Amino acid sequence: MFLLLFFCLLISFINPSPISNTISSPPPLLLLISFDGFRWDYPDIYNLPNFNSLIKRGVRVKHIDNSFATVTFPSHFTIATGLYEETHGIVANNIYDPILNDVGTVTTMNDAKWWSQNPYSQPIWVSNQLANDSTQRRSGVIAWPGSNVPINGHLPIKYEAFESDRSFDSILKQIFAWFREPIDTRINFGAIYHSQPDATGHAYGPISSQMNETLQECDDYVGVLLKLIDNDKNLKTNLNVIITSDHGMHDVPKNHKIFLEDYIDKSLFSAYGGHSFANIFVNNKEDIDRIYASLSTIPNYEVYKKAQIPDEYHYKSNVRIGDILIVGKVGYEVFVSNTTDADLLGDHGYDNRAESMHPIFYGFGPAFRSNLLAEPFRNVDIYPLMCYILHLNQRKTNGSLDNVKHILIDFSPIIIFIILVIVTAFIYTICACRHCRKLIYVETRIVPDQYRLLSNSDGSKNNLIVSESEDEQENH
Repeated sequence: MFLLLFFCLLISFINPSPISNTISSPPPLLLLISFDGFRWDYPDIYNLPNFNSLIKRGVRVKHIDNSFATVTFPSHFTIATGLYEETHGIVANNIYDPILNDVGTVTTMNDAKWWSQNPYSQPIWVSNQLANDSTQRRSGVIAWPGSNVPINGHLPIKYEAFESDRSFDSILKQIFAWFREPIDTRINFGAIYHSQPDATGHAYGPISSQMNETLQECDDYVGVLLKLIDNDKNLKTNLNVIITSDHGMHDVPKNHKIFLEDYIDKSLFSAYGGHSFANIFVNNKEDIDRIYASLSTIPNYEVYKKAQIPDEYHYKSNVRIGDILIVGKVGYEVFVSNTTDADLLGDHGYDNRAESMHPIFYGFGPAFRSNLLAEPFRNVDIYPLMCYILHLNQRKTNGSLDNVKHILIDFSPIIIFIILVIVTAFIYTICACRHCRKLIYVETRIVPDQYRLLSNSDGSKNNLIVSESEDEQENH
């Protein structure tokens, strides 16, 4: 019985299910940070001491397997919801919705109709506030795509929209001010976004002196972040931090571009998406086969009818995805006409399986293991990871907590190994003690024949009684 109780306690100790918070137990603290376009291998290519110091505090994942399309708005909403782009509906930075008969861009998607296409979409800042103990839970979000829009009726309690000229240092100070407010108003979850090094990658390419300068600035911001944490006893002890990105970056030679009007009549279609891929909506559905045949002859580009889009993309089951999808191989771009003046030296949006499209991931704080270079997982897995850290019930998403177990303390193989050693030693000790008792105890005396056991049917209240001797029975 004692062993059974011990194992029950052991199982409850390593059980990964979140623990419900009470009024006397403040909810966990989590800060999510995204550096736009921060490729997974930048810390290996450039000297970034603050980024490289993070592994001593926690975990660096080799890279994140992100989802298609590998562009800013879709990827950030996938991180926030754990849903693929085809599921949450933000399928590009430039979207056409045939039901709404409207076009949304990064500057005009400030309406809930774009972000609430799927009623099930629930960003992590909303999930945090809708928990059962929501009176203690508040989310604060600055500049994260979609955070200033009521998604299915919900906004973060504190939020500030993206401002292109705002310094990231200012954003860091504001989010920490929200974490430090009195208990009745402070946040327990924060998310912030920085537009670099993406802008520099587009203008100068991923490998350049300008990129080195920008990454040094990002590294300095991480230094500021660590000082803000270390100077606050509560945050140093309790704050979990995730630093990640939406996608990587690839260099683009100047002659690696095509113009769709050179292959098909512009009057037959409209195209939306990005420079590396395009959702093509054909005006007359009878022209789909003809347009597809014309585009399929272009070298270095993958062309799919909607039903043929690879399952690995998870990018076909939405009305906002075109009749035809064209995707350039890494380093190739697609434009509708040659009147564009875009001359990028770096781009993204390519096949999400391409190595250069993979972003970074760092995690540190009380929930994470330390000194760990971890195996990759998907960007849809970040949402269930955040739910676990925040002690939220796991919603059904395209991600899985199982894929991130290896970076969490509760799932640490070392801890499990130590527990198994302790259990083995405990069992061995019990067995050894029982064996010793047999050696030191006097052998039990033999019960005489005149003693007999009674069954309950004999009506006796005792199990063991003394019987009369045979001589005494004869005298009677």
